[in-house]
Amino acid sequence: MTDYDFSILNDKEFENISIELVSINKEKRFERFKGGRDGGIDGRFYSNNGKQEVIQCKHYLGTGFSGLITSLKKKNANGINEIDKVSNLNPEKYIFTTSLPLSAENKKTIKDLFKPFIKNDNDIYGQEDLNDILSQHSKIEEKYYKLWISSTTVLKRMFNNAINGRSEALVEEIKDNTKYYVITENHNKALKKINNTNIIIIAGEPGIGKTTLAEHIALYYIEKDFEFYDIENSINEAENIFNREKKQVFYFDDFLGSNYLEAIESKKDSHIMRFIERIKKDKKKRFILTSRTNIFNQGILLSDTFSSKNIKNTEFIIKIDSLKDMDKARILYNHIWHSDLSEEYKDVLYYEKRYIKIIKHKNFNPRIISFITNMERIKKEKVPSNDYWTYIVSKLENPKDIWKNTFDKQSDEFTRSLVILTVLNGNKINETKLRDSFNQYNKLIGLQNPSHISKEFDSIIEEVVKYFLNRTQNYDKTIEYTLFNPSIADFILFRYQKDNDKLLLFYKVLNNIDSINELFSLKNSGKIDEETYYQIVIELYKNIDILKITNIDYVIKLFLMAEMIPAKKIFDKKKTVFFLQNIIDNFKSFQLIDTFVTLITYYDEDELTIRNNDFILELIDNLGGDENDINKIIELIKHFDINDKKVNEELNLEIHKCLEYGLDNVITDMTSDDVEIESLSYEETFVNDDDFDSVIKDNLEELINSIDSFEGISIDKNSILSIVDYERKKEDLVYSYLNNSSDEYDHKDVISNSTDNIDDLFER
Repeated sequence: MTDYDFSILNDKEFENISIELVSINKEKRFERFKGGRDGGIDGRFYSNNGKQEVIQCKHYLGTGFSGLITSLKKKNANGINEIDKVSNLNPEKYIFTTSLPLSAENKKTIKDLFKPFIKNDNDIYGQEDLNDILSQHSKIEEKYYKLWISSTTVLKRMFNNAINGRSEALVEEIKDNTKYYVITENHNKALKKINNTNIIIIAGEPGIGKTTLAEHIALYYIEKDFEFYDIENSINEAENIFNREKKQVFYFDDFLGSNYLEAIESKKDSHIMRFIERIKKDKKKRFILTSRTNIFNQGILLSDTFSSKNIKNTEFIIKIDSLKDMDKARILYNHIWHSDLSEEYKDVLYYEKRYIKIIKHKNFNPRIISFITNMERIKKEKVPSNDYWTYIVSKLENPKDIWKNTFDKQSDEFTRSLVILTVLNGNKINETKLRDSFNQYNKLIGLQNPSHISKEFDSIIEEVVKYFLNRTQNYDKTIEYTLFNPSIADFILFRYQKDNDKLLLFYKVLNNIDSINELFSLKNSGKIDEETYYQIVIELYKNIDILKITNIDYVIKLFLMAEMIPAKKIFDKKKTVFFLQNIIDNFKSFQLIDTFVTLITYYDEDELTIRNNDFILELIDNLGGDENDINKIIELIKHFDINDKKVNEELNLEIHKCLEYGLDNVITDMTSDDVEIESLSYEETFVNDDDFDSVIKDNLEELINSIDSFEGISIDKNSILSIVDYERKKEDLVYSYLNNSSDEYDHKDVISNSTDNIDDLFER
């Protein structure tokens, strides 16, 4: 049994569940009423004699029992208190519920207050009583999403099913924010869609709530015993953990990211589509992705793979364009209820129904609401209650400047540099890199500490984490920092997009692959102009000491970016040639094979020489069985006119591995829908052999066609086909055909808020 304290619910939600539980316990249906001035009535039942039984619900966790009693006795502006209201109603029976735990003495005190209307102690329900009823009616518990998602049993299951440290940290963060979550129409649509297709891509503008929605869809499936995996960088992470026997939910936030052009150029779109196709056919899997609308649309426009698969119009896309006013009202109300705002600040929101102005504002989004109701931040920025409304309006009118006061007035250059470094590194950075870059930057600009307070990294990082960064310990014990909120990046980039000197200094001290990828992305997305980009790339290029290179992948990417600068910007390329020749001659290892080959093919044999084919063999040996990398090696062989028997043999072995892996995936993903099944009776059901063979061979042919033509290639189709266990697969197909039954979608509508009027919801 789970003992809830009901703190995750706001007062209106507590009222709903209380009335439902009392109705079950009393075996009679009590009417519920919309929010507003209740006159002492939250629920009501009319007896046969025409008299009424009344329920009143009080959610007073914050004040304790003494606060509850004080509030019941307190008279309003009309000189009436709760006790007077009950006397005026003169009900046959008065039933009282509270989220507070109650002793026998507490119940006696409440009963004495409402004599003679509370007949006995059984008409007073405290925290323990409500939990007792819940324990006997699990369907009611499941109906209230925010409640059961916070239960000890569910949380234990969640953390057991978060299959690495990063995923567990995300589950913890989602759980902590659940109290602010509102079940919207989008929530129910998304659940229905993913249940039907196994996949959902949630697209929307920044701050609209797509990530929060995606996270709570993930929670729903974690509770259903799906293992949870948070994908951070590459779809390969999901492929490596994929287990066809287990129920798994994969979550990929901002799957194209701001580096969408790079993602498409490096064929990540085809990797994602292959994985999507795989998930669609497996009822034990769920795949949740999010993307900003503008990036998603650009990705569709530029990706041949997405276009050919018609991803834009596919059945698993849901676009969140806007929230209904009532959804906005519930979001605002939830944030106010669960905030630490004092009454004087809450009064500002209620004065002349200002909450309506917030809800109706064109820039309303959950991110801003979270910001303006954060009492800790308001105190930090020293906003008095009489300036609170001006503060709110300024944040709504200028959402990009939401961090301005904190960044400018509450931070110093030391703090600001840590935030900027994180943003320019792609909004995430490991602690070792952040510490080193921070120290290098301070040394580079000669930053002095005028204060007696230490400005060493360890001394100030805690302050930065409070307001700008999240700190996460990964499963391998490394520490990583990410932005507290994506809008911080918008603010920083807007602030520094024209400050070439400042940007250059930061990129000099970052000098890693993540930072250079982010620089490339900022140019492609228009967040910095081309002239700024060219200047930074040229200066970084000049700054490279080719005799002291430790990060080869960083230099490969930087030099390719330099090569792509228009002709009028071209500078001395001897450094690049020396660098490339050094890698070729000394077989230095690196990861960016695709980028390296693209760079090297800018030069011909008069400029670069592959003196020893061991270099090509080394590249082949480092391939990961991916057809895109294989095609890059073929491009390199053709460019330098390499004709070597050993190279061809090794390349053919790699090609065969790639094709075998691809065909194995085809076999794994094949369902009874893909081939003709003949059924004379239950006992005489079999796969059409010719159709099965045709499907296998057609798929192999398609895989072969994905490899670029090259005279040195010799593919043995029979050898590749030999991996197929024909009889076993046919048995599986027959079994799935005979036992194919669609999952029944059993999700219940949750927290049915009867309020249909914003003013009623906000009635105090």
